Amino acid sequence: MHLPTGMPSTTRFNEMNFENLIANATQGSVQAIAQLATLASDHACLPSQYERMIKVAYLLLDAMHIPYFEDPSVDDVEAPCAALTFIGSTFFIWISDDKMASGLIADLLSHWGDIRRWILYVYEEFIQAESFAINTRRDCKTAVVTFLALTRDRMLSGWSKKVVTDTKIMPLIFALWNLETTDARFSSHTGQFNAYRESVVLNSCFLISHETKSPIDWDKALLPFDGRPETASRIALMHLSQEMARQYLDPECIAWDVHIVTALSFRDDMRWALLNLGAIVKITHVIPPHPNLTYAARCISNASLFLRIRMQENDGIPWMSEAIRSDLIKGLLKSERYLPFMDNDKARDALSDILHMIIPAYTAYRSLLLPIAKAVDEIIDLGLDKQLDKHGKLYAGWACLQETTERRKLLNYDGPEKVHVQTCHNDNCRKTVPTGTLKRCGGCLHTYYCSKSCQRYDWRRGKHKAYCTRVQERSAWSLGEMNGISNRDLRFLDCVIEDELKKHRARIANHGLNINVIELDLTHGEPNITFDSRGVNPSPFKLLCRCEHYANDNWKRLRQHVARTNEPVVLVRAFIPGGISRKAVLRAIPLFQVLGRPPVQGSRVYATYVYTCCGRPGQEANNSPLRNFAS
Repeated sequence: MHLPTGMPSTTRFNEMNFENLIANATQGSVQAIAQLATLASDHACLPSQYERMIKVAYLLLDAMHIPYFEDPSVDDVEAPCAALTFIGSTFFIWISDDKMASGLIADLLSHWGDIRRWILYVYEEFIQAESFAINTRRDCKTAVVTFLALTRDRMLSGWSKKVVTDTKIMPLIFALWNLETTDARFSSHTGQFNAYRESVVLNSCFLISHETKSPIDWDKALLPFDGRPETASRIALMHLSQEMARQYLDPECIAWDVHIVTALSFRDDMRWALLNLGAIVKITHVIPPHPNLTYAARCISNASLFLRIRMQENDGIPWMSEAIRSDLIKGLLKSERYLPFMDNDKARDALSDILHMIIPAYTAYRSLLLPIAKAVDEIIDLGLDKQLDKHGKLYAGWACLQETTERRKLLNYDGPEKVHVQTCHNDNCRKTVPTGTLKRCGGCLHTYYCSKSCQRYDWRRGKHKAYCTRVQERSAWSLGEMNGISNRDLRFLDCVIEDELKKHRARIANHGLNINVIELDLTHGEPNITFDSRGVNPSPFKLLCRCEHYANDNWKRLRQHVARTNEPVVLVRAFIPGGISRKAVLRAIPLFQVLGRPPVQGSRVYATYVYTCCGRPGQEANNSPLRNFAS
């Protein structure tokens, strides 16, 4: 089976030629159908002529002609496949004509039932059938994909909704995508831009599902993958890797693939599979430039939007580490020339947000500061920072990252004068000992006790049960992906907090207060600090969920406890980046330590508590309208 490409576009058809073509096409001549497609794409074609052509295509796709009870023969599907190709390659041209659009769309909808049955027949009896020659199977697949690529046209959203909610067509689309990925013989890559690819069909279906709130039946859609979400996730990354490895890149397809990965990541089961399969690394590698400015900008914008959301999954540290080691920062700086070609502000801002707000915030963790500092030094050695527009957002982000990194590189958390402590969370105990001494709760991974009896008491009477249960629910819906903070990172966090306080030593000293209450937000790159010793605004950075209200109750009790000691103290509530939701560190630090004065022997006001969150604030990203097609 071979579908001709038609006649040269310069050919002009007189009326007699046209009537002959119509007659021959009606009899199933593949050559005549291809020639009609050429005429339909030519500016010399009349609307009345196209209306006759499309009627012939519908006639050939009448379901009455499907030979269900006969042995499949190539002759039976040549003309219907040519008709599918004709419609898919010409229809979008003519619905742009306001006078013809409504009639053409209505006819498509009325004939969709028959076309749908032909598509299913061609797929089941030919594309899947290994008894036919590979050229026949590939041509059949190309015809089906060319027709289904009409889903990308927004004027056909009414029809596209039917495709998205169809419990047989959507699995077929996934199956064709899977086939192209796993069998190189079915690749639709041509070495140049090709709008008729499986990726464009699948991507368009996701967009239609999102925009029209039309749900995909995922139980049916995953049938080509034996119902296994992790298999679909692996295919998505495999397809992206294949496109990235080609000698002649198709940046538009790469952009579609990145969006497909993003769409799938709104399902909890697929998100964790994608991340565990290395999605962060693969998407990061999309960031470096490509020759075609417009399509490259689309690739980079889709990749940056994915990374902005997904780098902070779980507690952020594992995926952030992967991205940094995959040269994310270098890729971001090289992307500046593509910013003008991005089609929306959200995409442009995602690049600078990653550089200005997200990466600098995670330098509060020693385990991430080291690889980030190494990446920053490499960029300076290469002189990439010198190429940035000093008035642009990327340069502002780079300046923030460089300044934050350089300052925190100088912090020494292991000096003999350093005091790092943890406090038992049992209010009736409050035993404070060197960091690493206490036992950690195995449920929430952030609460510490000096003994089992203290843990039992806090569970039964101290409200830890409700808090810990919520946090463990997060572990369940994130498929167990939740981590605590290492002792080394906890000690370094002490230094980061104290370093921020040192910037305000003069102000703290001038206040002359016995209890200095300070709120510190380290979650957005540049630290934000609020002094509120008089309690005018006790929650300047708001409390985002019940977990933070629980931590706030303990914050109030800590203030009461410190007041009874009658020692000069600085009370700090610091919010630190925590992936899908921020974490809170509550610290009581003797005033002499903050002001750099000689220590007071036997000070009793040291205390440190750490709280995580159930992750509900971070679920805003996963409760995006996109979740309508991926839940």
